[in-house]
Amino acid sequence: MQKVRWKVTTSLSILVVSLLLVGCDSTNMNNNISENMKNKGQHAYEETNVNNEELLQPASIQKGRLTAYYGDITENRVLGIDVKNMALIGDISTEGVKPYTIGRADGANGTLNKLYTMTRKSPWIEKIDLKTNELLGKIDLAHTPRSCAYNEVLDLQLVSGVDKPMSSLIEPKTDKVVSSVGRNTQVNPIDFGGSNATGHPVWLTSDTFAILDREVRKVEVYKVTKNGNTWLTTHVSSLDTPTSIHHFIGKGVDGMNGGITLNDEETDTFYAVAEGSAIDDIAPAILKLKLNNHTLSIVGSVSFDEKATHTAHKHGKKRRHFETVEEVTGGHHATFHPNGKHIYVGSSSGSLIVINSKNMDKVREITTGEGSGHTTFVPQRNLAIVTNHNANFISIIDSSHHKKIKDLNVSGVSINDIIMQSHTSFADAQGDFFYAFASNNGFFYEVDLNTLKVTRTLNTGGTPVQGCFTYLNN
Repeated sequence: MQKVRWKVTTSLSILVVSLLLVGCDSTNMNNNISENMKNKGQHAYEETNVNNEELLQPASIQKGRLTAYYGDITENRVLGIDVKNMALIGDISTEGVKPYTIGRADGANGTLNKLYTMTRKSPWIEKIDLKTNELLGKIDLAHTPRSCAYNEVLDLQLVSGVDKPMSSLIEPKTDKVVSSVGRNTQVNPIDFGGSNATGHPVWLTSDTFAILDREVRKVEVYKVTKNGNTWLTTHVSSLDTPTSIHHFIGKGVDGMNGGITLNDEETDTFYAVAEGSAIDDIAPAILKLKLNNHTLSIVGSVSFDEKATHTAHKHGKKRRHFETVEEVTGGHHATFHPNGKHIYVGSSSGSLIVINSKNMDKVREITTGEGSGHTTFVPQRNLAIVTNHNANFISIIDSSHHKKIKDLNVSGVSINDIIMQSHTSFADAQGDFFYAFASNNGFFYEVDLNTLKVTRTLNTGGTPVQGCFTYLNN
């Protein structure tokens, strides 16, 4: 069997993180969970046998200063934040326009002290020195960059495109583009999810990746080989999908993890979010996929938000750009529950859908907020935190019983008709605090997960939307 990205099991160990890296290297690491984990939550996890020894994060991972980096899409800068002290330590102007996704160049376990910044409206990646918080230069691309995923086995970054359904492979050590593939033409997709040509990049196996071509609703699969010093990329298969695919559901709380590490287990089963299309009256769905000999097939699916999709279709609404606010339905991001069985997926119409991945049935629909986007699980407390992109509150869920505990206001009203809450969020290793940006209002905030109240904020201005959390030793 091929070596592949992840294996969905009933072990908590694949789903708890303390370092949530949303960006180039969305490689998620296990939380350091103490023996008194049960005492931190109201309920014990169902359908899960927990071995706390499997969940211990290596001590070296937590050394240094916990730092957040976010791309500010309106001020064209990258912000660095000392999380413990709630202090701004970097305000780095970019040459390119709309810096968005950010991550360590060589993955969460890497040693290169540089970030890769995706400037989504400029055809290059900008490099930032983590020690000095200064720009190191840029890497030119054949397309504008959307997001990227690091392959620890091959030491390659996979970068997907915004303006074209293409992907590029980069060697982080040399910052050289070694291959670019896909359709070299500018496109304008009409499905929910905006105008990005591709979804999140994803490594299916250690030598196989996919381009999620949103315009033509296809998943294009490529195989990577190396002949001497030359990297070769070969197209091996294509899969038609009901609507555009936003992302393959990765391991870890983030669910955006498209990378692969040396420790990933083998599987032939994957899950993906089909975004839906109001213009064609097609509801969003979770797809279950099988991989056989580098070829994907759909073996199961479950739709959701059918009523809202049909209503949007009748009103003639076509799509929604994530940076602007419109009342349109569609599927955004999905995350596996720590029990390895359930999937939490947000609907833009304002609900969180709980899906049983084993029989592909809907278990429950929980009212959240408009633009229900990302779910961060906090297994130490049996909580799930949902960021609502079009609302000024987060939704806090009892993840043991799939029930909402409360909505918590984290910002004021919209001031610029841009995304209210960030894509990137983070729960600390002990499960004591939750961090994210109130993007629209321009401030970073902390939520005490014991009191479920906002305890500290840092006003930065601008509109920081996505980035990464990492530990720095300088």
